[in-house]
Amino acid sequence: MLRTSTVALMLLSIAACGDDASSDGSGGAGGATASNGSAASTGTPSGSSSGETTGSGETTGTSAGGGGSSSSGSSTSGSASSSATASGSSSSGAGGGAGCLTDLSPGHHEVSCEGGITYDVEIPSSCPAGGCGLIVDMHGYTMNADAQDENTGMRALGPASGFVVVQPTAPVDNFAFPSWDQALHAPLVHQFLVDVAADLSIDPARVHAMGFSQGGGMTFRLLCRYADFFASGAPIGALAGCEFSGPNTPSEEVDILQVHGRADAVVSFGGVAVPQRDAALAAWSFGAPDVFDDQPDLRATRWITGGGTTFEFWEHDYETSAEVLFVGLDGHCVPGGDDFDGLPAGYSCEDVGTFVFGELALEFFLAHPKD
Repeated sequence: MLRTSTVALMLLSIAACGDDASSDGSGGAGGATASNGSAASTGTPSGSSSGETTGSGETTGTSAGGGGSSSSGSSTSGSASSSATASGSSSSGAGGGAGCLTDLSPGHHEVSCEGGITYDVEIPSSCPAGGCGLIVDMHGYTMNADAQDENTGMRALGPASGFVVVQPTAPVDNFAFPSWDQALHAPLVHQFLVDVAADLSIDPARVHAMGFSQGGGMTFRLLCRYADFFASGAPIGALAGCEFSGPNTPSEEVDILQVHGRADAVVSFGGVAVPQRDAALAAWSFGAPDVFDDQPDLRATRWITGGGTTFEFWEHDYETSAEVLFVGLDGHCVPGGDDFDGLPAGYSCEDVGTFVFGELALEFFLAHPKD
C-alpha cells in the first residue's frame, strides 16, 4: 500500500513546465513568490515538479487533472497519424473543411487527427454561415473530452451563446491515461483551431481557451505562444504553462481568468498557482488589485492595465473527497461540475451553492472579446 501510494503521488504531482524553459534553470513562473495583493495561503508544493526535458529545451511531464467515465472520446496509443486527414469524423457527409475536420455541418463531430489527438467538436446550427466564436476546452490528466464536458458543460453553454466548442482528448501515456505534453501538443491543437477558424469563418475577436489541470497548463501555453490568435483564457487548477518573461512572454496582452483551489492537493496553490499569477501580473502594467468578491470560502480579485487588459484570480476552498490511486484530490476540483462518478475519479467539487466554473468562464469570454 505504501509503495502504491508513493508511485501514485509521483504520478499525480509531476508538473509540465512548458516549452522553452528558462535557461537559468529557475523553471520560469514556477519559481516566483506570492505577492500582488491576493490573500493566499502559501501551501506546500505537492510532490516533485520534475519532468522530461526534450532536445529543444522544452520540459514536459504529467500531472493529475481528472478522470471521467471512459467514452468514445478517449484516444488510444498508437493512433497518431502523420497526415491531417480525418479518420473518425461523424457521418453527415457535409464537406468543405480544408483541415482535419472535413464535416462542417451543424451538430456533434468526433475526429482523430495528427499526433493521436481526438477532437470533439460542437457546431451550432447558426455557425456554418460564419461569424461565430470559438472555444477550446481542454481536459486534465486521466480525463477525456467527455469528462471535461461533465465538469464545464461547455458543449451546451457555448453553442447557446454563438460559439463553436472544441474539446480535444490527448493520446494516452505509458500508464494508459490521456496526457498532454505542452511542447508536443500545443502546436497541434493550435493548428487544428486555426483550420476550424478558417473553415467556419470564425470571428477572430471571439477565440478563447480554457482547461483544467494539465489542460489549464495547455491554456497558459497556448496564450503564451499564440497570443495574437486568442482573445482570452480561463485556466483552472492549472499547471504552469507560461513564464511571462524573456522569449516566453505573450506577443500581446491577453485577458485571463485564473481559478484555483487553496486546498489543491495535486497542483499546489502556493507553489504553482500563485507564482504563475504573479508572473503574469509582473509582465504587464496592471493597476492596483480590486477584491470584488470576498467570502469565507471564496475570494475574487481583479487587476486591469491602462489599456484595459483584465486579469482575474478566483481562489476558493471547495473540495472533493475523490481519490486517484489512493491520493486525495481535495481542492483539485471544478466548482459547479457534474463529474462525480468518473474513472479513475470524478473531478467536480462536492460543495453546493458554489459558482459554476463553466458559466463563469463563458461570462468572462463574452465580456472580453479581442480589441
